[in-house]
Amino acid sequence: MQTLTYSVQRGSRQRWMLLAVLLTIAALILSACGAKIETQLGLESADKGVRTMQVSFDLKDNQDKIKGGTQALDASLRKHLPSGLEYGGIQSEGDKARATFTLPFSSIDEYRSKVASILKASGTDTEPQISIINSSQGLVQGIQVKENFTSKELLGWVPEALVVDGVIESSRKSSVFSSDGDTTVKFGDKEVKNSGGSTISAKDVQDRGFKGVLIQASEKDGGYDVVISFIAKEIMSSETSSAVDAFLNQVKPDGAELKKGLDASEAKSYAPSASTNAAKEEIGRTMTFHASSSQDLSDKIKKVLGASTTDLTFTRDVTEESHVFKVEKTVSGTLDCSLLCSPEGYGVALSLKNSDGDSYSSASSSSSSSSSSTSNKTMPTFTLVSSKTVTMKNVKMATSLGLDGSMEARILYSFPTSDIAGAEQKLKDSLAGGGDDETEVRQDGDSTIVSVKIRGKDQDEFNQRLGSYLNGSKITVTREGGYHPFGSDYTVRPEVNPASKMGSSYYQVPFEFTFKAPAFSSLDQQKVRTANPRYVEAGIEFTVNGGELSMKSDRGVFATRDLQIPASGLSMTDLIVNGIILALVLAGLILLFLFRKKIAAARAKGRERREATAAAYAATAPAAAGAAGAAYGAAQGYAAPAQGAPAQDAYQQQAAYPAQGGYQPQQGAAYAAGDDSPTQVFSPQAVAQPGAAQPGAAQPGAAQPGAAQPAQGEADPTVAMPAQAPAQDAPQQPAQPQYGQQQPAQPTQFGDTDGDVLQ
Repeated sequence: MQTLTYSVQRGSRQRWMLLAVLLTIAALILSACGAKIETQLGLESADKGVRTMQVSFDLKDNQDKIKGGTQALDASLRKHLPSGLEYGGIQSEGDKARATFTLPFSSIDEYRSKVASILKASGTDTEPQISIINSSQGLVQGIQVKENFTSKELLGWVPEALVVDGVIESSRKSSVFSSDGDTTVKFGDKEVKNSGGSTISAKDVQDRGFKGVLIQASEKDGGYDVVISFIAKEIMSSETSSAVDAFLNQVKPDGAELKKGLDASEAKSYAPSASTNAAKEEIGRTMTFHASSSQDLSDKIKKVLGASTTDLTFTRDVTEESHVFKVEKTVSGTLDCSLLCSPEGYGVALSLKNSDGDSYSSASSSSSSSSSSTSNKTMPTFTLVSSKTVTMKNVKMATSLGLDGSMEARILYSFPTSDIAGAEQKLKDSLAGGGDDETEVRQDGDSTIVSVKIRGKDQDEFNQRLGSYLNGSKITVTREGGYHPFGSDYTVRPEVNPASKMGSSYYQVPFEFTFKAPAFSSLDQQKVRTANPRYVEAGIEFTVNGGELSMKSDRGVFATRDLQIPASGLSMTDLIVNGIILALVLAGLILLFLFRKKIAAARAKGRERREATAAAYAATAPAAAGAAGAAYGAAQGYAAPAQGAPAQDAYQQQAAYPAQGGYQPQQGAAYAAGDDSPTQVFSPQAVAQPGAAQPGAAQPGAAQPGAAQPAQGEADPTVAMPAQAPAQDAPQQPAQPQYGQQQPAQPTQFGDTDGDVLQ
């Protein structure tokens, strides 16, 4: 058993030894086939120096693989040398050869620019990051050099150049370089230890830096509220605490506040444990400030970190898809915490939150495959992205009806200006109505409003335009025909759906719908509520003010498909007919006013004629009555007593009443002889004149047969006395009215003595 065990162990050992020999031989073969790169970064100062790269290879081992020898190799390298890189030729020493490349620079920016160009020529997309710090300030004092690329990447163009020129076979392209050799950094005459391998990460520092620095920024009021947490590696001593406070107060931005301890819960989770209040104050520091803009944020962070390589870039874009708008913000750049962060710590990190409190997501970070973790954390590159859906502040739709049957709708979409700034044209293009003249974008405080107006001369034209903008939307008016002098009831049915222009976020947006009735129309709030019980039950707020209706909802935009608006008022037909009637009445009143004097004169003339007729009738009535009495007595057999003898058995004859003078019109009056007016039959000229015989009347002085003759000197009581004409040379006096006779009417204000200025 012992012999068997020994034999098995010895066989196993022999196989392992054989494998080691084979691996060694393979390594020697590979090293003989590929070249080795050695790098030295020599610095005269923090921003000036030369990068030297030497490529060493064995001529004897590669003489069959390099076609044309070193001459062909040299010519190919010179031919394909990238801009910014200098080539010093090939130097040979026995079987050894060495090609030298140098990259001089006089500033960090120049160095970075040349490296970027050479990396591009080598076919790599690495974005160069270079930090060279030699500081006697800060919490980490001394020299620190960090890069994220290697010399092998800078010479990545060499293998393909040799293949293209036929210097080597294509199959040997991947074995041109075997590995990176030593990489050293010298600052003046002092060599700085490099711990990054083929990637430079060298430092010679006095370390009082923080374990980590956490920068938290939140968007607010168009700027940023910033909290920076400086996390200590351990509870700080009084000496370290004094040095930390002195430096942070020096780099603190204007308006910033610095206090002991840590406030952010995330920062506390990385801090050293502490139980007492005094110890908790020494686990870190907290700095707070407000940045008014993205540029202000970048400037203040750069001041705090101190390193010139810190740089932030902000981009913002508004996108639209199916009427849904999104704000996409990107923050990218480099944070260099070399003066504050310990090389042995977690480095620096930046977190951002948008105005809704949502964190930016990380799109990329610095990650050269050969970079050390310490280098990445102390000087990281990053890209943070925020994609936020823009929520409208509110939507308003105002509709109105004109007396002439025209209709108009105006839709107002309100967006937060802070989210939508710079995208006004996109808003207009997405929400535009029938043309640019119908759509406008304007600012109203902190809101950006897109106003779309749709109108039509009648219901059909309006609904055609409204339906093409808001699919399926229309407004109809139902009213009885005919003429209604005091107006009539009618119903408006708006069926609109603004949500068709708002994408999927319509249910979050406050909505207001208004309707304005035409002039001479009114609405009744109770009737509106009664006609729309479903909206009332849903909590929609109705407000009626005269002829205007307002409906509001905080529960999102709703369609008004079954909304009914009862109204009452005059139609255009009613107004036109009423207007015609009113015009006729006014015309009559105007005519009466314009011809008031003529009308008054005609009325006065008519009154005079009536008075004249009455006077003439009064003058002729007694005579006619006496003649009629005499005739009646004769018919009854009464005879007049003989002249000079008293009548027997009869009443004593009384003297007749003297006849009154007849009406004598004034000279030039309307009743002169020849007047052809209808009153001519009652003209005073027809009154009996002295000495004129009247038909049917007894002649004065002649006895009638069968009639008694009056006594001498007495008047016949049955014969009317003639009216006495006034003397021609005496002025004519109007007859005085007797007692009981109607008084003549007095002149009115329209008479000849009227003082009207229009006379």
